[in-house]
This record gives sequence, structure tokens and C-alpha cells, in this order.
Amino acid sequence: MRDTKMLHPELQIKLDLLLKACKSEGIKIAFAETLRTVAEQDALYAKGRSKPGPKVTNAKGEEYRSMHQWGVAADFYLLMDIDGDGTTKDDAYNNAKKTFNRVGKVAKKLGLEWGGDWKSIKDLPHLQLPQWGSTPTKLKAKYGTPEKFMKSVEWETSSGKKAATNAEKAQKNTDKSVTRIESAQSFKKNYAGSYIAKVNCNLLAGAGSGVVAPIKKDTNVQCYGYFTEKNKQVYLYVRCGKKTGFINLIKLRQ
Repeated sequence: MRDTKMLHPELQIKLDLLLKACKSEGIKIAFAETLRTVAEQDALYAKGRSKPGPKVTNAKGEEYRSMHQWGVAADFYLLMDIDGDGTTKDDAYNNAKKTFNRVGKVAKKLGLEWGGDWKSIKDLPHLQLPQWGSTPTKLKAKYGTPEKFMKSVEWETSSGKKAATNAEKAQKNTDKSVTRIESAQSFKKNYAGSYIAKVNCNLLAGAGSGVVAPIKKDTNVQCYGYFTEKNKQVYLYVRCGKKTGFINLIKLRQ
């Protein structure tokens, strides 16, 4: 699958930030692998074993051994003409100019684990949330299956209440040309959900300050429960398309 909306909410936010940060450095990427089914994972495991080609993973799908199956990992590829032949189609995984290493460096500043640092099988396109370790051992022991994990509170809050501001705090390490978004100060599960703008308003960089983008009436936005309260008003931290920021709760309806 390539739909990042199927991934853990915190990972979705960090991948959005990664796209922005890479763009500011002249690097264009996209995501090729996100959430994987058992069949998809088993097909990858077969490469270099029962099917031709090099080994690309040590994780069997039926054992839930890939972080992709748990929705906390994604693989990226390049949308760049690395070899200068006028096309990008043959350069999706061309690391001749160490572009994957540059992306990995940015991703680590955002708090992601990069597969290029692994010892056994280096996986240059691979990124994942690090709080459960490099393998699903902890997740499997606690939840048994990805389906149960995705229905848990931890799916929304990551490693608990501390996750409320992690994604946006990481933006301090990105390029200065990227719009600075303030960190959300609190988390409340009841605020998580889809909202619609009741009026024309603005997506803000902080609670009541800094316009990121105008938001038209009836625009859909998504909140994962993070917010900041200022002057007795609640500003939800939301995602609107590829942009993130704050909108005053009184200007939204569910």
C-alpha cells in the first residue's frame, strides 16, 4: 500500500514534515510502502528464498514481524533525475549521490529511525517510529495482532501522553525555510476526529498567531487529539491536506 493515511497518526505527521524538510533541501521524495498485509509481507520475504532476487527482509508476514504490518513504518523513493538522463523513472532507488543518506539524516532529526543504520540488512528507503524498538517484538507481546494495536489508545497517543508534542518539536531541527509550527501543549482523546470549517478562517502556526494558509468554509481537517489552550480558547492542532497547524475550535464542527 502507498496510502500514508493508513499509518499511525504520529508517523503521518512526521512524514509530512519530512516532505517539507526535504523539499527545502532540493530533494523530492514519495512513499512507496506503508501499511502491508500478510500476503504482501510474505511475498517480500520470498525474494531471495523461494523466488529470484536478493533478500530484502528477514520478516515473515504470517508472524507479524514487519513494522510495516503494524502501521509504524514507511519506505520512500526518489522523484529526481539522479543520473542526468532526463528522466526520473530509473532513479527511484539510485543512491549514487548519497541522496538516501541525506534523507535519512533529515528523518533522524525528526525523530524517526532510518533503516540505513541497520547492521544485518541495510534498508535505505525504510523509516519508522522508534519507540517500540527496531522490531515488533514489544508490540506483538502486548497486543498480539496489528488489528488490536490499531484499536488501542496507544495508536492515537503513541508512547502515551508524552507524544502530544513530539512531532512538532522535531521540526526545530528542519531547515529554517520551513514554516515553524508551534508545539501542541496538551492531548485529549475526545478532540480526535474529523472536523469541518464552519466559516472561512486561517490555519495558524500557533495558538492565535502566524497564518500558515487560509481555510475555506466547509474544508475538512483532521485532529488527532493534540491542542493548545490560550486565553480560555482551544486551538486544535490539525492536518489539512499536506499542511499542519492550529485552528480555533469554535470555528470548527464535527
